Amino acid sequence: MQKYLLAACAVASILVASSLALAQPNDTGVGTNLCLGSTSAQMSALLARFPGGGPALRAAIARLLEEHPELADDVVAAARKASPAQKAAIGAGLADAANFFAKCGLDSCRGLEGRIRTSLGCADDGTRVGFLVGEAPTLVQGIPGFNNAGAGGGQNAGAGAGQAQVISPSKP
Repeated sequence: MQKYLLAACAVASILVASSLALAQPNDTGVGTNLCLGSTSAQMSALLARFPGGGPALRAAIARLLEEHPELADDVVAAARKASPAQKAAIGAGLADAANFFAKCGLDSCRGLEGRIRTSLGCADDGTRVGFLVGEAPTLVQGIPGFNNAGAGGGQNAGAGAGQAQVISPSKP
């Protein structure tokens, strides 16, 4: 009787293990049509307008998604065919738009933020890195006299524009 019980447990464990193996993600390319997405005319025009990527493309992507968050999947689909510089700018623009909706505070804004973050599930590595870099605050934001544009921004842009105020630790 114990042998039959042991055999039944062995068969049950084999069946459970095989069913868990079927539940694993499929990396063979079969069934990846969830991420095909289409590239809208707006995205094609933006990529053609900013072939080098950069802050201008980042701002344009953020502005587009703040006005039309339903285009997040199209943006990610277009990024898969973009240059590495464009991918970084698109990822940062996605982060800016997600942060915009996160700061809103309303439930509808949270849903739109989640939609943008969910679209990144189909993004390639270059776009994801751009998103992470764009989402994280930079170190220079904590240094007086510096901003994301470099030295001389903000309060120090007065008489000596372009030169940051030097603060010496030895002098008050």
